[in-house]
Amino acid sequence: MLAGTGLFATADATRWDWQPALALAEPWRWWTAAFVHWSRLHLVANLTGLLVVMALGWAARLPAVSAVAWFIAWPLTQLGLLLRPELTHFGGLSGVLHAGVAVAGWRKFTTGRPRLADHESVVVLCGGNVSAETLSRVLGK
Repeated sequence: MLAGTGLFATADATRWDWQPALALAEPWRWWTAAFVHWSRLHLVANLTGLLVVMALGWAARLPAVSAVAWFIAWPLTQLGLLLRPELTHFGGLSGVLHAGVAVAGWRKFTTGRPRLADHESVVVLCGGNVSAETLSRVLGK
């Protein structure tokens, strides 16, 4: 993820960002939009969120299959954007991070009997994700 973000940092954003009008004709945008950031602050906020999701996934001892589920959910995060045709361009990790939180929460609450620590880790995970998203919005991406 970090390497991909670096590769797209100098690229023309409109070549890689999410554009609903091009979603079917240029399907790579379903993945590459996550690597497009509109400012350094936007990038830093998203990478902070990524670190929180990774750390808590590791602390919760999620199995490798959760990473596979996250990768599969990744392009689906853009699907909801088709309901917002006025949003002609989108970039960033927000949707991907939310997918990671959803996969982690689903895994922890559907396998076995969750312990209190599991609930706490998901709450902290969601709080970290919301904090990174809020910081990004408040500081203007």
